[in-house]
Amino acid sequence: MVWGFEMKHLNIFLLSSGAALAALSAQAADLPTRKAAPAAEYVKVCNTFGAGFFVIPGSDTCIKLGGVVRYEANYRGGAPSGVLNQFAYNLAGTAYPRDAFFERGRGYISADVREQTGYGELKSFFNLRYTQDTLPPGPFGGGKVSVAGLPAGVKENAGLFQGLPNSQFYIDAAYVQWAGLTAGTAHSFFDFYTHNYEIQSLTFGGSDQPLLLAAYTAKFAGFSATVSAEDAAARRIGDSLADTGAGDNNPAIVAPGKPPIAAYLTYGSIKMPDFVGALRYDGGWGSAQVAGALHEVNSAPIFGTPGALPVGFTPGSKTGFALDAGVKIKLDAISPGDSATAQVTYTQGALDYVNAVNYYAGTSNVYASNQSIGIPVNDAFVLPNGSIALAKATGAFAGFQHYWVPTVRSALFGSYMQITNPAAAQALTAGADNAKVYDIGFNTFWSPVKALDIGAEIVYTHLNLSGVPAKQFTVQPNSSASTLPIPGNSNDVRGRLRIQVTF
Repeated sequence: MVWGFEMKHLNIFLLSSGAALAALSAQAADLPTRKAAPAAEYVKVCNTFGAGFFVIPGSDTCIKLGGVVRYEANYRGGAPSGVLNQFAYNLAGTAYPRDAFFERGRGYISADVREQTGYGELKSFFNLRYTQDTLPPGPFGGGKVSVAGLPAGVKENAGLFQGLPNSQFYIDAAYVQWAGLTAGTAHSFFDFYTHNYEIQSLTFGGSDQPLLLAAYTAKFAGFSATVSAEDAAARRIGDSLADTGAGDNNPAIVAPGKPPIAAYLTYGSIKMPDFVGALRYDGGWGSAQVAGALHEVNSAPIFGTPGALPVGFTPGSKTGFALDAGVKIKLDAISPGDSATAQVTYTQGALDYVNAVNYYAGTSNVYASNQSIGIPVNDAFVLPNGSIALAKATGAFAGFQHYWVPTVRSALFGSYMQITNPAAAQALTAGADNAKVYDIGFNTFWSPVKALDIGAEIVYTHLNLSGVPAKQFTVQPNSSASTLPIPGNSNDVRGRLRIQVTF
């Protein structure tokens, strides 16, 4: 009886519950429904512009992000050590040695943004470089120097030859390309070989210069022809401090029977950009290019004590120029990825086109005979007759890269540069001598995994200076003058290790 009573009530409960649920469902059907949440918009692969691009959500624009993370260790055994000069001594008159070893960390981050328009592809590219290293903070290194107005024996700190941690942001690229136009910060269209075989960027015979420019390129049947107006300031090599000392940029007439002495040129105001033209071919076998550049060489008014020219005299401007021809040949028949590159450059009054010291620092000096010996790089000089005389330079580069196996590659490269300065300039210092300099380098890289490179390199450099007089380098440690002979032939060896990831 009890069990039957419980079952009766359970059936009544289930029937009532079902009726209630049916009623609720009917009421719910009469209520307004909520709109379903939209499906998530995923980033899509963009195949239009090559591998690595993605479509920016909500647009027809594609973007590719990339970068490089790098560590480098450098050794330069010929660093001067224990030699007194006005930039390298302490209060006790003890010489500072220069660093023979320093390290560098560097990172690049880039964004390549593209889309198709009715007039062709629109591209904007940005590449930011950040560097932290222990290089000396200034061009002279440091030590203590005498400063006018300070009590006798008191020295002012001018920095150190020993490296100090420092960092730097630099824009390597920030440009727009559309319908043949390139505008912004980009590599000069004069450039061909850009040090991609080497670690140290030390070779001569070419230009490797990102700068501000506006250019137009026309393409036809594998060829491209470019005309470009480029930042002249990035190409100027002169004596920027010549007006700070009496007679520094004023030529002088010396004693009878002695040759007149020119002065270092200090650039005046910029009146026009550098004009560059290039014709390039890219094909299955490789690439080739011929290029030319025009560069205005002018002078600031003459400062200092009157000499051969009156104070305030301004020499007339001259037009410098540079010519370049290069070829790169793919040698996949030997081993996939192999290549050989060669180029020759000639310039008058525009030496940055043959030894790019304004950006990558090129090769500006050698360490030898316990000295830092500068390589002459001035664009021009002011002669005693008031005219500007252009320096001349010829450079050549050749290199070969070989893949032993897909994960191991080596490069052998060398370069040569010859500089001819006016005879009146050679009476100045060794920095205005005629010069012949060459280098040869070798490196090997191992890529144990994709995008990782581990490599080491060694470079030997030889410098020959040949001027009219024998040169002496005057030093004044603690105000006691002495001289050191500057050798006519100098040799320097540098080594570098690099660990790099590219993404």
